[in-house]
Amino acid sequence: MTTHPASTRADHGPVRAHGTRFLHEDGTPFHPLSTSVPQADDRTLHSLRDTPFTKVRLLDPTLPLDRLDHQVAALGALGLQAEVMLRGRDIPETVTRLAGRPNVWWCAPVCHEAHTDIQEHDRGHRPLTVHGPPGTDFGAPWITHASVAHPQTRAVSGLVRDLRKPVLVDDCGAEGDDPEDPERALPGTELLCRLWEAVCRGGYAGHAEAWGEEPWSDGGGRLSGTAVERVAFLREVLEAAPAGLGHTPETYDASTLEASGEYVLQYLGPHRYPRRSFALPGGVWSVEVLDTWNMTVRELDDAGGDRVTVELPAEPYLAVRLRRR
Repeated sequence: MTTHPASTRADHGPVRAHGTRFLHEDGTPFHPLSTSVPQADDRTLHSLRDTPFTKVRLLDPTLPLDRLDHQVAALGALGLQAEVMLRGRDIPETVTRLAGRPNVWWCAPVCHEAHTDIQEHDRGHRPLTVHGPPGTDFGAPWITHASVAHPQTRAVSGLVRDLRKPVLVDDCGAEGDDPEDPERALPGTELLCRLWEAVCRGGYAGHAEAWGEEPWSDGGGRLSGTAVERVAFLREVLEAAPAGLGHTPETYDASTLEASGEYVLQYLGPHRYPRRSFALPGGVWSVEVLDTWNMTVRELDDAGGDRVTVELPAEPYLAVRLRRR
């Protein structure tokens, strides 16, 4: 598995929402590849050390503030952003204590008084969201991004269009074997498909696991699923992409991310297309077929002209990447 240990995670400064994307303070794009755990205890921190995640959601509102502060700092030392669930906490006390941590984000209750408290005590002006289904009111100007619970990550594109701010589907299901909840018993292929769909529709989606008696997303500890190493491949693809990415629904019928005139990333999901055609501006384009599950990149011959057709092996979970030379 490709890993991103702490020693290779450069410090580019705090993260801010910028239009429908995120940027570090120095202008470097930030891609929130998240996972959720109740808390980041020592075992969980050890597991996170060599994962591809860039952000961790801390969901336990009963964790004592001293320990929460320590865990946010420890995640920062690993190069990870830490989103703190504020529901059930003393918000002025928690925000005042943690606001100096450059890697902290807030997930607030849907309550105007809570938002007022956060703004009053958050001297760092950290990213702030509320979490809920698509109908939640994410529109307030102080809410920097939307945190959505929804199994259909293809809905991301419509939310980004309507909200004009970053959209993270932080609860889109879990890879696992939960006997009661089908959304927590997804195969790794389905969870990874949802993550790629969200990304190629202009947003992001969060990883979760619900395997066995001690599921990662219920208690942290040890990761055991098959999707996590494939998230590393997705991260590599995103980090190699240019800035200024956006979803282009008016151009393609599949989930497609573009930087106009220089880059196209199209995800084909479970569909077994034999070929795909692209309308491109003039110039020479490199053509690659990405197998998102097997984590391979196959280079094809360069292409030119205003219409490029890419021949495919008719397999599922492929993506096509086009880059202007």
